[in-house]
Amino acid sequence: MKLKSIALAGLLLTTGLAFATTPQSVTVIKFGDANTLFVGDSKSATLYAYSVAVSTNPEAQKAYNIHNLSSKIAAFAKVGVMDIIVRDMAINPTSKEAYIAFDTKTKTGYVSQIIVVNQAGTIRKFDLVNTKHTETKINDAPTSDLKIWDKTSLRSMTFTDIDFYKGKVYISGMSNAEFSSALRMVDYPFTNAKVTTSSVEIFHAVHGQNETRAPIQTLQFVILNNEAYILAAYTCTPLVLIPVKEIIDGAHIVGKTIAELGYGNTPVDIIKFQSEGFDKKPYEGIILANRNRTAQFVNINDITKSATEKGVSYVGMVEHTGTPLNNLPMVGLLQMDDQDGYHIATLRRDVETGSLELISFLKNMYLRLDEFVSEYDQPGYTYKGQQLQMKGYQNMMIQDLGKDKFLKK
Repeated sequence: MKLKSIALAGLLLTTGLAFATTPQSVTVIKFGDANTLFVGDSKSATLYAYSVAVSTNPEAQKAYNIHNLSSKIAAFAKVGVMDIIVRDMAINPTSKEAYIAFDTKTKTGYVSQIIVVNQAGTIRKFDLVNTKHTETKINDAPTSDLKIWDKTSLRSMTFTDIDFYKGKVYISGMSNAEFSSALRMVDYPFTNAKVTTSSVEIFHAVHGQNETRAPIQTLQFVILNNEAYILAAYTCTPLVLIPVKEIIDGAHIVGKTIAELGYGNTPVDIIKFQSEGFDKKPYEGIILANRNRTAQFVNINDITKSATEKGVSYVGMVEHTGTPLNNLPMVGLLQMDDQDGYHIATLRRDVETGSLELISFLKNMYLRLDEFVSEYDQPGYTYKGQQLQMKGYQNMMIQDLGKDKFLKK
């Protein structure tokens, strides 16, 4: 009987038919759909797919305006506010709740967990142990205990990002191969699925060299001239196109560097973006959140054009070259996700207090006027024309702040 039990456990782990283990760490998270949350665990080199129960969120249509998130998480997790390390955030596409993955510091290391937060600031735990899930193993994860600058282990970069496209999970990160920049792919559901690995080579325009060990930091799928591409952003900060059709097990892929977005920077998130500005023109493209620079908007038409042109060559230490971009007044971002047709949800640190904040930006404006002191906010100012429309949007965004000093009626 004991041997049969062991054999059954092995079958479950290999095929992903039922949950057999739980994550040792939570590195990245991503929704495949409203009922499937993918969790990348670099420590155990395992990809999990959790079944998410349907939940009702009465606050779903509202913006996020949670300015004291650090204290809320600390109170919920029973830790100090300085003992929280945010790993990732994903917005449920139906309930619009924010799933936040973070580690808490203990005497023996770090403990990973995921919480669910709605626009009212209500927090509940996402149970990583008892929630039904399947899993699949990555067999070529970094095995070295080397730490970069004695800080970041190679193993922790097994997962750097996840995306789900046409029934397949795509995973960026590092492998144990000589050319260690890896782009992995696995069918979902995981039943009898094999995780395939391609190595990726890019030209880094600031460094002036081809690179095979720098991992993709964040990725997004785009369709250009009826062909699917991965748009990948790297540290310091090449923007690269990789044709999806070239992602084959064992392949060595050479991506096309279409832009250099600024040296000395690490990208955080890429999301697709579509909106209509005050000039009534449609805007479609991607928004890239950055650690050391403002967020950036890149128009899809410009990306499409760059796909047909020669890649970027050596430029040295410049702030930008290649595909055009627009800088956006969105700074201090730790994570970002598409919330709904009107909002982008961002997790950031307040520049004055250092507190974690979960706030939304309006897609057609980017600005939150409650963060500025201007003539608009002075007593006696009369809104008219386009400004009146702007005031309406701002009131809609900050209505649940409970503050009367901003944009008074």
